[in-house]
Amino acid sequence: MTEVRNDPLLGKIYASLDQSEITYQVLLEESLKADVIYLGENHNNKIHHQYQLQIVQDFIDQGKRPRIGFEFFSVDQTGYLMSFVTQQSSGPHGKDEKQAEIQLRQNLGWQDRPELTWQFYFRLIKQASENGLTVFGADLPNGIIRRLTRNGVDELNAVERGLLKSTNMEDEAYQSLMIGKFKEAHCGFAQPKMMEKMYQTWLERNDAMAHSIAAIHKEFPQEPIIVIIGSGHVEHNMGVYDRVKHHIPDIKQLNLGLMEITIKPSGLQEYFSLEKEGERVFLPAHEYVWFTQRSSYEDPCEKFREMLKRMKQ
Repeated sequence: MTEVRNDPLLGKIYASLDQSEITYQVLLEESLKADVIYLGENHNNKIHHQYQLQIVQDFIDQGKRPRIGFEFFSVDQTGYLMSFVTQQSSGPHGKDEKQAEIQLRQNLGWQDRPELTWQFYFRLIKQASENGLTVFGADLPNGIIRRLTRNGVDELNAVERGLLKSTNMEDEAYQSLMIGKFKEAHCGFAQPKMMEKMYQTWLERNDAMAHSIAAIHKEFPQEPIIVIIGSGHVEHNMGVYDRVKHHIPDIKQLNLGLMEITIKPSGLQEYFSLEKEGERVFLPAHEYVWFTQRSSYEDPCEKFREMLKRMKQ
């Protein structure tokens, strides 16, 4: 385990367009102008979830009633989320409140997940319940995601395909970029067919989340939507971001990346270097970046490389 690094960028916020440092107040003011605000996270980083709670609370304090969307919950779980929010808003306390949390966790299938991970998201749900806010799951059902990843779109039956919200947006440069990222996430180990299915799943998930966000916006056009989402789903203003724009061309979105500092020290320019695929140059990963401490300094691929080395000996 590498010692935690005290990096000079920690806690600082930058606008990617000109790489200028801004204050949190400026970020909040810009966020309040948007219809959809993406809070791109590392799912396991507690600081990211603390910042999300802060932003949601500041929206409430400004008289807004944001709708909270979650990548980590699926569209079919929205009823469980809303039942908890509306029941808690009407007043259960003490043991009843704890029992309601336990029941929600079971309904969402989270009873076997680590307590810390559950609390990251439950605190946001509870915050919504205390303020009577609308919450929704945005992603595809887990069973469909598994089927897509293992079997691909063509193997789904008619009922399963009916749950998809495909935009049929094609982008070869984006596909090449994302497959490269998938390979990197798998420590360089990647079978072409597996990568193809992963990319299909990625697109269908982004389409589904974009459809959910657009539906909520059309129902509540005067109130902002705050989306709790893995940062990769909105990188370069693509993925979910450009699909929401496909549904509602004049919508105003803001893409905030809660970004962990790198394992080894990096200069500011390295964080904002532009990615390319052929002649295509992509936008910066996020419109705004808020630097945070890492949740771990371990290289996830180190053990994998050591295992391969032993296998070759």
